[in-house]
Amino acid sequence: MTAILLPPYMLSGILSLKIQYLIAKLWLIGCCRLCALRVKVSGAPETANPVLYIANHVSYLDILILGRLLDASFVAKAEVAKWPLFGFLAKLARTMFIDRVSLRAAEHRDRMARRLANKNMILFPEGTSTDGQNLAPFKTALFAAAMPGPGKATGNVSGNVAVQPVSIAYTRYADGRKLVGDLLDCYAWYGDMDMAPHLMKVFSLDGAEVEVCFHNPVKAAAFDSRKDLAAYCEKVIAGEIRRAHGVAQNEESKSSEPSAAEDMDGSGDILVPSGA
Repeated sequence: MTAILLPPYMLSGILSLKIQYLIAKLWLIGCCRLCALRVKVSGAPETANPVLYIANHVSYLDILILGRLLDASFVAKAEVAKWPLFGFLAKLARTMFIDRVSLRAAEHRDRMARRLANKNMILFPEGTSTDGQNLAPFKTALFAAAMPGPGKATGNVSGNVAVQPVSIAYTRYADGRKLVGDLLDCYAWYGDMDMAPHLMKVFSLDGAEVEVCFHNPVKAAAFDSRKDLAAYCEKVIAGEIRRAHGVAQNEESKSSEPSAAEDMDGSGDILVPSGA
């Protein structure tokens, strides 16, 4: 699939950004289908202003899912640029790569602030991926890019950036079993796991249901500091992760009720609940 779509994608970058965007979306849809990910969406992405989406990070699969759902570029650690396939595609998607050198924190913040003046961005503030059931503490430095200020050195000049927490939970396997322990580790990619065998494992499985919740957006200007903003986002996302996995655990004991994943066909479909 990549071999088919990559040449027209690169050519379209010369001719039309809109065509390039559509080809990238087709690639992401195809990857979600290939991985048999069924995405259940609640809430809706904020679109009225430049948006900084704040998401928890479970796996490289998050990139496929959020890239499909959102018109935004990612902020990623510099190591991602060296990943096989994903690194190259991240570059094509205009990902902003940052390193962990604290002396460059102000530079990264200012680059983000300039891009957020008219573009949407996605940030994984944990700075790493996790086991899917717990969050790592949010790093707050890059939240400053969304904060209002008199100039680029202190954040976004206009202060009109919306910040929207987004939670991602891998909740059920294709046969309805809850994703916990070793089964969840088939999708969560963290610690010292090697990517290639993990990805091959994903391809061999029957698929999973992923819950993505777009929480209510807030204005960065409503918070006194970047740390307050980060703490708010962390609390909202952590609560939803607990709820998502808690619901899965409670439903597991109700054998008479159909599970949310029993009708999964591995199509990579996005399900939007009525009234969401």
